[in-house]
Amino acid sequence: MTTPTQYKIYQFVTQFMQERGFAPSLNEIAIGIGISPRSLSLVSRYLRVLEQDGLLSMGKTGYRKIQLKSPTGLHLPLVGKIAAGTPIEAVARNETIDFAELFGKEDLYALEVKGDSMIEEGILEGDKVICRRQDSAKENDIVVALIDNENATLKRIHFKPAGKITLTPANASLQPQTYLAHRVQVQGIFIGLLRLM
Repeated sequence: MTTPTQYKIYQFVTQFMQERGFAPSLNEIAIGIGISPRSLSLVSRYLRVLEQDGLLSMGKTGYRKIQLKSPTGLHLPLVGKIAAGTPIEAVARNETIDFAELFGKEDLYALEVKGDSMIEEGILEGDKVICRRQDSAKENDIVVALIDNENATLKRIHFKPAGKITLTPANASLQPQTYLAHRVQVQGIFIGLLRLM
């Protein structure tokens, strides 16, 4: 978005549609963002710019013709916080999580987890791990490591002893594996996961 007014219009339209389930009229947008209802041509012009930016679409006919779009096709409502310990007061929120913002700026990919070597990190079989594509890592990062150009694994990486790389599982029943450094290629860094129940 190029101007604060365009951003205000986008926020107003998004909130209006989440609360009511239908689009606002041009008049309601003007009043909602604090400009004169006589400035409908200005509102219409800003809506066209938002349409060109791919954030919404304008139907050719109809009183309430605005439809929201997302570059990823997915916004989820963030409706509040939930305690995983002592219960907390339920406080409603009216926000959304835009997955374009989360995933649209980096070279990311997903892998499905097989096995239980990372269970103590909360990474379980069947989870989809989200990784940032890169060929370097820092000490103790969780990485996608390719061994001998054949086998890939998700482990914590350690650059010791000297000249070697140790890949450490997060499962007390499994042992770390140490390789000569040239045998291990970092192909990505773990940044999060998705788990569908």
